[in-house]
Amino acid sequence: MKTISKKLISMFAIALIAMFAFTSCDDDDDDDNMIVTNDIVALATSTSDLSTLVTAISTANLTSTLQGEGPFTVFAPTNDAFENLEDGVLETLLDNPDVLAEVLQYHVVSGKVMSTDLMDGNVTTLLSGKSISVSIMDGVVTLNGNAMVTNADIEASNGVVHLIDEVLLPEGFELPKDNIVTIASETPSLSILVDALSMFPDLVDALSSDGNYTVFAPTNDAFTALLGVIGQSSLDDVPEAVIERLLKYHVISSAALMSGDLSDGQMAATILSNDDKITVEISGSDVMINGANVTTANVEASNGVIHIVDAVLVPSLELSIVNTIVEPAYFNDDFSILTAAVVKANLLSTLIDSEANYTLFAPNNDAFEAAGITSLDDYSANDLAPILTYHVLDTEVFGDGLPESGSAITSLGGDFYLSINDDGAFLNGLTKVTAATLSGEALDYDNGVVHLIDRTLVPASSDIVEIAVAASQASEGAEFGQLVAALTAVEEDESAADLITALKGDGPFTVFAPTDDAFESLYTLAGVADFDALVTAQGIGVIEAVLKYHVVESRVFSTDLPNLSSNVVTTLGGGDFTLNLSSLTITDADSALGLGSADATIVSTDILATNGVIHVIDEVILP
Repeated sequence: MKTISKKLISMFAIALIAMFAFTSCDDDDDDDNMIVTNDIVALATSTSDLSTLVTAISTANLTSTLQGEGPFTVFAPTNDAFENLEDGVLETLLDNPDVLAEVLQYHVVSGKVMSTDLMDGNVTTLLSGKSISVSIMDGVVTLNGNAMVTNADIEASNGVVHLIDEVLLPEGFELPKDNIVTIASETPSLSILVDALSMFPDLVDALSSDGNYTVFAPTNDAFTALLGVIGQSSLDDVPEAVIERLLKYHVISSAALMSGDLSDGQMAATILSNDDKITVEISGSDVMINGANVTTANVEASNGVIHIVDAVLVPSLELSIVNTIVEPAYFNDDFSILTAAVVKANLLSTLIDSEANYTLFAPNNDAFEAAGITSLDDYSANDLAPILTYHVLDTEVFGDGLPESGSAITSLGGDFYLSINDDGAFLNGLTKVTAATLSGEALDYDNGVVHLIDRTLVPASSDIVEIAVAASQASEGAEFGQLVAALTAVEEDESAADLITALKGDGPFTVFAPTDDAFESLYTLAGVADFDALVTAQGIGVIEAVLKYHVVESRVFSTDLPNLSSNVVTTLGGGDFTLNLSSLTITDADSALGLGSADATIVSTDILATNGVIHVIDEVILP
């Protein structure tokens, strides 16, 4: 019994051991099954130190590949390995999925290669024609001489993963280059250049697309220096057409010229025009373009090369304008109409003549609008030339050298007239000098001096009578019909003076011209129906006296009135009336004609004629 019992106990013990062994084997199988259910991508996803690799695999569209049957061997760079890449490399790879896919394929070997299977030599990767160099020493596996395997033989259902501490890059690998615009946008010292480019979508598109460009890129300091030279504070102040010309002068489209391709004295046409060429100067290791130093050369782009320069390159046209009287208008957006008018009238070469000595009264865009010129489309070169030359004196006259009030100033386009009062200096009554350059000021240019005005000057082309007649015949605003009729009646009557003939003479005259409504008021005052009835009732002599009472035998602009020694004005007929200077009203005495008085208000001033000036009044004043 004892023997049998011992045998049974022994058999039971063996059975327990066998069960334990079987159970242990099952547990091991469960562990194996848990590992092999994770493919390479799932394994990497569950490994926190491979999160960057997971992102890269997804971005490169390799997820389904590495989830395939394989088997694959993946040398997996850790997060630190990706962080150790040079600045911008990872970002560039992630921005270029096709290139990123090539880099990742270089980390994958076909087949399941355990660390014990590795030996010194090369292993072929999934990247066509590219191998990894394997070196084993003292149990340490090194790839391509630098990257170390830090954790080996992590098995997956479709292969094995070895963690490495560096990203492998195939021999001869080059990162994809950004285009010229992208590189400039990512360079802080070129931000003003980028802002300027953004004004011209077509130019941005060209420099972002395939091509073979050479761009000389001025720094922010270079643009700031240029703005100082041309007297502007921001590119926003410069006309876009000028900025576009400057930008195009920095671009060569025919070739991507590296610094080694440049030679001393070399000239190259820009996209501005074939005639607008840049000139290369080389002295030792220094390279200059039109005198600007190349401070950073050979910044390669996908569509060309950038050389950073320390000065803005200026085309010959703009260079010829700098420090001439044209400069403040040409480089200022507020004077774009003046610049366009000068160009259209073919006067640019005249006004930039370095041998000349001019004074320019420069109207800005608002000044053109104030004079009724809102577009140049209706003006030919022949129309514009006399207007523009009317603003130019053939001598240099500073603000503190202007003649006394009441003087005629002779311009290249005829005489205009100066009025100086407590409010400032005025030209032809309506145009104010808003900024006068004094002797010794910085705005004294090489070929003259510039003063700013608030209303464009328009030279007179008609005498006083012609202006009145033209107004009476206009389809709208025919306000001088009755005045012209009265002048004509006096002119044609043999017993009266030839007033039309007189008012077409040299003068000068100042005419206070009553409107048609003013005459209607007179008819009411006289108790008559119309002009003919007034002549019948009063006689042509009265009409002549009334008309002469509206004429002064001198040129008096509204801005001259404060300078008059007396408010009493003597007229052509010998009678006087009183001007109220503050309210621009006319007060006459009780009429000797027995019609009472009719005080008037000056409703429009300073209509310039070749032989005088007209002020419009709302009542017929009576001698």
